[in-house]
Amino acid sequence: MDRPDTRAALVDHATHLIRARGYSAFSYADLATAVGIRKASIHHHFPTKEELGIEVVARYNAWFRQRLAEIDALDAGPRTRLERYAALYREGLVNDEACLCGMIAAETAAVPPAVAAGVATFFATNRAWLACLIEAGQRSGDFPTRQLPTRLAAAVLATLEGGVFVARGLNDITAFDEAVAATITMLQSEPVEGRITKTTSRR
Repeated sequence: MDRPDTRAALVDHATHLIRARGYSAFSYADLATAVGIRKASIHHHFPTKEELGIEVVARYNAWFRQRLAEIDALDAGPRTRLERYAALYREGLVNDEACLCGMIAAETAAVPPAVAAGVATFFATNRAWLACLIEAGQRSGDFPTRQLPTRLAAAVLATLEGGVFVARGLNDITAFDEAVAATITMLQSEPVEGRITKTTSRR
């Protein structure tokens, strides 16, 4: 007989498997072994892998939004809040896990549209949050760069997601830390003023 928390356990273990291996690289057999139940029991809770994937992504989105709210509640400046944000991606690296939505995005063509839609929501949410943070940093002077916050947000998000994969590939978390440090340095760089060189005409 299934335990009352079996459904939650299935989502937990599926989340770990996707973050470690990818969406296409785990099966219900893997999940049954991890949770300690029969495959038939998994189908009772999630008749299809698509339904499981939708719930896994939805819960990850909810978890991430909660973490963003916690960062927003900090009595800290933009740089500290950005460092806390980057730490969300670093956490999984300790257990050789990547961002769930980053892993699924790497194989978008192979996942059901409904699962991919949840991933798109994740990235849209994070880009919007980062743009607001960067804009606040520009107003306060913490991030003096004059580039558009939306463009910078896209760059930061891409850097963090890519930094996770590079660190995993190198088996070196410091590669991620270096990417984060470079990103913060970029945001804190003073804008370069254009210089006009005057020439004197000869008569």
